[in-house]
Amino acid sequence: MSAPTSRLPLAARVGAVAWPSFFAAGVATMVFFAVVDPARLATITWPTLDVSRGVGYTLGFFMFWACTLASSLFTSLLLKPRDDVAADDEDA
Repeated sequence: MSAPTSRLPLAARVGAVAWPSFFAAGVATMVFFAVVDPARLATITWPTLDVSRGVGYTLGFFMFWACTLASSLFTSLLLKPRDDVAADDEDA
């Protein structure tokens, strides 16, 4: 089979995965930290480290972003048309 003629540019494909995951991570961070105090969580998790609230919020956001990014990426891979998969295999 031939490669599809209307492939999205790389920036559009990356944006289609990164932007929704960024938004979802922001929402998850707000909901999670509305209930959980990051300073208290840090003392429970790493009692020997001095983690401020700001660092806790930052670490939490990036953790949520990594999880939602992985989910979005996996979804995009599952939705990839078989023609694209066959064309990518031929290019390699």
